Amino acid sequence: MRLAKLIATLPVLAVAAVAAEDGSAAFRRGDYAAAAAAFEARAASGDAVAANNLGVLYLKGHGVDQDHARARTLFEDAAAQQIAGAMFNLGMMNLRGYGQAVDAETAAEWFGRAARAGDAQAQFFLALLYTRGEGITRDMSAARSWFEAAARAGVAAAQFNLAMLMLRGDGGPADEAAALAWLEKAAAQQHPQARLHIARVHLAHPDDPQRLAAAAALLRDLADAGDPQAQTQLGVMKTFGHGVETDAEEGRFWLRQAALQGQGEAQLNLGTLYARGIGTPEDLVQAHAWLTLAAEHDNPTARGARDDVAARLDAAQTEAARALATRLREQLVAP
Repeated sequence: MRLAKLIATLPVLAVAAVAAEDGSAAFRRGDYAAAAAAFEARAASGDAVAANNLGVLYLKGHGVDQDHARARTLFEDAAAQQIAGAMFNLGMMNLRGYGQAVDAETAAEWFGRAARAGDAQAQFFLALLYTRGEGITRDMSAARSWFEAAARAGVAAAQFNLAMLMLRGDGGPADEAAALAWLEKAAAQQHPQARLHIARVHLAHPDDPQRLAAAAALLRDLADAGDPQAQTQLGVMKTFGHGVETDAEEGRFWLRQAALQGQGEAQLNLGTLYARGIGTPEDLVQAHAWLTLAAEHDNPTARGARDDVAARLDAAQTEAARALATRLREQLVAP
């Protein structure tokens, strides 16, 4: 079972609930100039929440001229008054290098302060830094703990990443049941990879027909929606009858759909089917063309398979395979 890398899918900045209702309303309707004026007045009177929100406007250049230095000062003022969102925003400024050089160590310090103050986004980013050892000593146990805190607060990306750690046994014991529960929560929030990984967890139990059927149903839904990874997995299952009724033609259909989205694994599988005549008559021209595309993903297996097929081609077939690869390359679309 292949597991995705940990990913970050959170907003860049935190806008806090504001005390100045007119500023909040103006912000929600996109009248940033009015919001800036309202926040400016409240911030001048010491309102820390308004100062944080005004800082966001200066950072983005919404309703005011973009000014990173002014944004930083406003965030620092709000953070000094224990506004967790401002601490998070300072972390993001340092992590992304807004108006300054990237400083992951300072980012980790601010995320840590915000995380301990209960900011779920900061908890998520602090966990990411722990997994990477970026600005802080790598600590998978701490990462797992902070992902869990953010996950319990409802952050879908944290739920997904916590599940990945639980499946691998990183930072604590492996726990497939708990991982599945978190993946289900992330999927309910439309996390883009959660349903695919639920299917992959089920596929890790090839002797359980119910789990294979559940995986196939998930993969078909995702494949129908255009997910190239799901199309690849479903194509392999249909070709070889893994948990589903064997249908080599449908299997090639799904592999081709994924391959035309640039999915290297699908291109490799499709080329291999044609090279070996699996579920279809052997077609070395098709095989070489698809394996050529797969090899462009810097895949040594695909390069080796392409070269093996090339050794079996005559001059006319070689020219036809190259022309087909060119046509297929022109048909590639982004997933």
